[in-house]
Amino acid sequence: MIKLKDILKEGKVVSIFDFDDTLAKTDSWIYVKAADGGEKQLDPAEFAVYSAKKDEVFDFRDFDRKLRNPKIIKKNVDLLRKQLEKGGRKVTILTARRLGAPISHFFRTIGINPYVVPLGDANPQKKADYIEAEILKGYDPIYFMDDSPKNIKAVDNLKKKYPNNTIVTKLVK
Repeated sequence: MIKLKDILKEGKVVSIFDFDDTLAKTDSWIYVKAADGGEKQLDPAEFAVYSAKKDEVFDFRDFDRKLRNPKIIKKNVDLLRKQLEKGGRKVTILTARRLGAPISHFFRTIGINPYVVPLGDANPQKKADYIEAEILKGYDPIYFMDDSPKNIKAVDNLKKKYPNNTIVTKLVK
């Protein structure tokens, strides 16, 4: 049972969710171009665990347009809704996509209006940098949910740097 003193101590809370394969699945691909000109495609789940080979280049062109065939991941979207309904906390969708508008539009169609931050970069350190900036603004605790083990690891590294802050990460599958 939550006690009043724990609620008062909670402070500035932020809940941060990844979008692709955490809150929704879409028909978007990441194209991997090899030095020899060959190209293969990965879905976001495959990309989340993919280790690039030397000289491979990623192309995220599918992520710069309207969402194609988005399907919510119900249990995670239900959690997002609960966080938004609680009030008194910041709730953010943190995406590697360059454009936030397609995600915002999609959520409005299902009656949700979260704050969307497009990073325009799939480097896991970029998500950790964003979360570190939230820590420096005084947010504590921080809750972070993502489908990428690389992103979770980058954010988990902040736990060592900020041992007095509560940083809770959840890897979704």
